[in-house]
Amino acid sequence: MKKTFTILFVFISISLLGHTDNWKIYNNLNSPLPSNKITSSVVDIEGNMFFGTHKGLVMFDGFYWKIYNIKNSELPSNKVLSISVDYFNNKWIGTSSGLVIYKGGNFKILNTKNSKLPSNKIREIIIVEGSSYIATEKGVLIISVEDTVVINKYTQNIPDENIISIQVDDDKNIWIGTNSGLIEFKKDRFKFYNKENSDLPDNHIWSLKTESDKIWIGTKKGLVKITGEEWEVYNKKNSSLPSNVITNITKDEYHRVWIGTTKGVVSYNGFEWNRYCKQKKIHTVFNIYVDKSDNKWISTNDALIVFNEQGVSCFTNKKPTKKSYFRVLNNTKIEYFLSNSTNVEIKIYNIQGELVDVITEEKKLKGKHHYYYDSNKLKTGSYLCSFKTEKLSETKKIIVMK
Repeated sequence: MKKTFTILFVFISISLLGHTDNWKIYNNLNSPLPSNKITSSVVDIEGNMFFGTHKGLVMFDGFYWKIYNIKNSELPSNKVLSISVDYFNNKWIGTSSGLVIYKGGNFKILNTKNSKLPSNKIREIIIVEGSSYIATEKGVLIISVEDTVVINKYTQNIPDENIISIQVDDDKNIWIGTNSGLIEFKKDRFKFYNKENSDLPDNHIWSLKTESDKIWIGTKKGLVKITGEEWEVYNKKNSSLPSNVITNITKDEYHRVWIGTTKGVVSYNGFEWNRYCKQKKIHTVFNIYVDKSDNKWISTNDALIVFNEQGVSCFTNKKPTKKSYFRVLNNTKIEYFLSNSTNVEIKIYNIQGELVDVITEEKKLKGKHHYYYDSNKLKTGSYLCSFKTEKLSETKKIIVMK
């Protein structure tokens, strides 16, 4: 029987974040991170950080950590490979067993059985002007308001549908990285680049990043920049790259490109290279995310590292007020805490999403509340208890057995 949805709350000492050092390092010894292998990171519209690991999804708001996994949530797999946030603050989460769209405690799961996903292994997700581009093991899925499109061997006869990386440029051309080469997809036609017909030093395209007039390509044997028709290749011999294996590329607001490798991180502004080191040597970098405060969140195979030349200052020492929460105990006791007086809506839905019962729709005072719900009047089966306030939306599962 699937366990009722719960969330783990853990409070940590502010000493981890209260300083203004250039570096902060998190692992499972000094934080609740379930794994030291961090695959991806992103900050949402509300300023919460989300991290992907091979042991679940982690949310961190600066004081509290929430860990989601297959045992305490509807997450289809503990292996989180990619995360992206859309305009509506939905978190698009790629796992090894499907696509998750998460918001306000609700999980929507898409897989090959209930959607057009060509594969359940989601390697990368990018969101451009409201459209989601999803790189999978068997092609690309594009979800937009107008349509849902699949690009793979069957629909476009692309030479390799095992997609590793994906980007979209300003002209809406789609750049697709595979282990066989680079695909440029333009208006239902594609060009295929490999080391035999181009200046690519290697066919393994592990990372891509577009700029207004150029595209950066990360391969196993160097970094490539394409500007118009001009190709430039950078490696350990002609640059400060610590390794020729390029695992991730991103950019900041200062026109610098940040490059992750199997031996650390470098930045390049078009003229000067900067190599970044730490007492704890950085090994393989899976992802670099630059937030609004110019903090670089570096996901590696053995730690989560935050770096800022001006000092990491994303969080404050202010003690948080007690947060609102909602839970269902033993399928009958509904308990919630409100940090402020607000309108509360609690409703029961069946698994098909149909309204079954309305428990309350009224304004409640600040503080702890509870209600005993008579689930005996429901038929045997699974139900969803929806809780909504002006700032919080969560859903818990109720299981009725007779």
